[in-house]
Amino acid sequence: MRKTLPVQPDGSIVLPAELAQEIFGKAREAVVHVRSGCLVLSPVFVDLEAGELPSLLRRYHEPEALTPVLERSFQKGTAETVQFEGDLSVLSLSDVFLFLSASKKSGVLLVEGQAAWGCFFLNGSLVFATAEDPRHSLAAHLLRRQFVTEQDLAQGRRLLDEGQDPLAVLASLSELTPEEFRAQWVRCVEDRIYAVFGLSEGHFVFRNGTLDPRLVLGLPSTTTNYVMEATRRLDEWARLKDRLPAPETVLEVAEEVTASTALSPEEELVLAKVNGIRTVEEVVAQARVGDMEGRKAVASLLAAGLIRTARPSGEAPAASPESAAPAGLSPQERNLLLSRLESYNNVFSTIYQALRVEVGSKVEVILGAFFKGLEPGGSLLAGLGFDEAGNLPAGPLLERLAALSEEREAALVRDLNELLYFQLFAVKNTLGAEMEAGIVEMARSLLHREGEGGGGAP
Repeated sequence: MRKTLPVQPDGSIVLPAELAQEIFGKAREAVVHVRSGCLVLSPVFVDLEAGELPSLLRRYHEPEALTPVLERSFQKGTAETVQFEGDLSVLSLSDVFLFLSASKKSGVLLVEGQAAWGCFFLNGSLVFATAEDPRHSLAAHLLRRQFVTEQDLAQGRRLLDEGQDPLAVLASLSELTPEEFRAQWVRCVEDRIYAVFGLSEGHFVFRNGTLDPRLVLGLPSTTTNYVMEATRRLDEWARLKDRLPAPETVLEVAEEVTASTALSPEEELVLAKVNGIRTVEEVVAQARVGDMEGRKAVASLLAAGLIRTARPSGEAPAASPESAAPAGLSPQERNLLLSRLESYNNVFSTIYQALRVEVGSKVEVILGAFFKGLEPGGSLLAGLGFDEAGNLPAGPLLERLAALSEEREAALVRDLNELLYFQLFAVKNTLGAEMEAGIVEMARSLLHREGEGGGGAP
């Protein structure tokens, strides 16, 4: 879907409310990604540990944080308080949850690992879960999903100072209906349940008791179903780890990302942090989308060929083919030839990506046919081909040009123009004459900037 929006006198672009609702739902902030030929807007991700957010989240989390809930909203049973306890290295959480479900227990399962968690049961059914960490708060959940903004939370602090209930303030700030607000609260609690299952070490203890009915949310799944879903997610994470390179592996961008490349917001943020220097671990940390989501995005981008592994961390990067001038080429002539090639590669890459969107991997067959018909010695491009981004390699071309005695630039432009004519023919046959005309105009603009000395655009 493409829609044209006018540029305002002050240089801004106004996104109509109905269009914003269609694209972002209730999101109120967006991040801009620069793509070839356009700007892409995605819902913004926030750093929950930056600025005043940690203190803000603690304020809003206070009524449902673990310690306040245990002190104010949980009534201990009159019978023996501690029913059973154990170590997660001996008995898994899956077994513990299934036992509590089968025995129709009511109370709280406290889990102490790297953090403290509490899962509350009523007659064997999960009804609530919470943690001390405000990053797992309902406020953080609504913030990540853009139902509220950081500015909203800051403005609501005045209402908290007046003694208003934090949950009521959140509901007001989000502008959700009561049903929508409760649905998001349920999703937040479900996320906490799945997070608990990520603990493989720690101690657990179950205590009899009943939870304040105001916190009994009526979760939509049975305890058994939550155990099964948590197990599935853990299995998915195990498979994901097998698809990822070692954490210290450096990643680099392998292909130009165009306006038609569909990426999730997490993939956008991860891709933006890949620069040929950062490792897998550093990219995931810098993207700030969460460890699991970040690694899933890395695996997805690797599978799509948009990024690739560069080298192990600490290993010196290999010298690029352009870094050394072949014998017979002066630095000035080498720079001139490289500049020429770069201009054509900009055009070649654009055509390559446009065709790839339309025909997928067949683009390699369509454009590769040109190189198969070249005789060694008859063309500078014989035996070559495009890389993953649709560019010609500079190193081999410079070596072949250095072997020529004269008119090197003219020879390069002649052979590059032949390839360009072939590509334009492929564009016309595959994408139509209108697309061909647009690319011809772009090619003329790019190639004529390089001067008149060696020919130019067709």
